[in-house]
Amino acid sequence: MISLSTFASASVAVELAAVGGCALAGIWCGRLSSALRWAAVWAVLFVLCWLCAHSGVVLMAVGASFAMVRRMLCAFMMAANMVGTTRTGELAYSLQRLGLPKRVSAALCVMLRFAPTLGQEFGAVLDAMKVRGIALSPARVLRHPVQVIENLLVPVVGRVGIVADELANAAAVRGIDAPNRRTSYYELRIGVVDALLLVYFVALAGVSVALGAGVLA
Repeated sequence: MISLSTFASASVAVELAAVGGCALAGIWCGRLSSALRWAAVWAVLFVLCWLCAHSGVVLMAVGASFAMVRRMLCAFMMAANMVGTTRTGELAYSLQRLGLPKRVSAALCVMLRFAPTLGQEFGAVLDAMKVRGIALSPARVLRHPVQVIENLLVPVVGRVGIVADELANAAAVRGIDAPNRRTSYYELRIGVVDALLLVYFVALAGVSVALGAGVLA
């Protein structure tokens, strides 16, 4: 619904409403600072788009790139909120209740754990670079781009395969492929706020589609 809302039409008002809805969802989940940071990033991108649009033809292509990132920001915002507040067991139980195939739910659960783990790996590699006196900086990236790729990306890529195997093995040990219906420690139900947010984003997507189709002016 969020992606449909931001891409079905070019309305800035709808996009702003989507950002507001995502921020409210983050605040409801207890992530006020994160919601404010995402909203600030959207505001900065909006200003950059406006400046590029009024700075001549050369910068219009740059502004279009900023606009594309700005439209994707809402989906990233909600995804970050989900990763930061959802336990793997909660996601597995919810997907089972929705009736999704086990292969799909297993892949989504592994992906949920993979994103923060990848961030930790980047942090560990950056710390190791600092210890060795090759700390990452904009000046170093510009002067020695190949060396930065070698020192940063090569260790991370090597760790990604190991982490993926570890997560897959952990899921297998926990019986992710078991034929029986999984039990859960969590009892999840759709509450009033969940229903309100769902109705809000469905309505927003409907308005965006109507604007894109020319039904609404």
